[in-house]
Amino acid sequence: MTDKTGTQTKLLRVNNIPRLFVGLILISTGIGKLLDMSGFVLVLDAYQMMPHWMSSVIAYTLPFIELFIGLALICSPFPKFAAWGAVLLHGVMLAVVTMTYYRGIPIENCGCFGVFLARPLTLQTLFEDLLMLVMSMLALFLIDRTSPSASRSQPAR
Repeated sequence: MTDKTGTQTKLLRVNNIPRLFVGLILISTGIGKLLDMSGFVLVLDAYQMMPHWMSSVIAYTLPFIELFIGLALICSPFPKFAAWGAVLLHGVMLAVVTMTYYRGIPIENCGCFGVFLARPLTLQTLFEDLLMLVMSMLALFLIDRTSPSASRSQPAR
């Protein structure tokens, strides 16, 4: 005889993996950028997509946005809003790195983790950003399936 409650509990834990993964990555990237925000301005300038003043505004706000979304994904009572934020954030990041890569602009540091884990912008960066977008979308999709109230609302068989 199987324990339905135990199976549901295991499923709830597995369904949380994408949300926790994206949350931890966003916290890591936010902290990496916070450690040298003025250096991150220079990283954004290298993308040649906006004026310097806008790079400054983004460099001084993006780390806090990443930290907020990451923490909200992990411990907020409203993870769906955080998951939507992660989808939007990773969609924009994927668009920016894709445009920059195909414009042929050499980027020595993609800026994903700030200035301390400098990695060049390559095709691998695009695939990593695509993976983060997919994981964010998966987290969003699974949020309704991880809610204990959702599993309780189904009739017993």
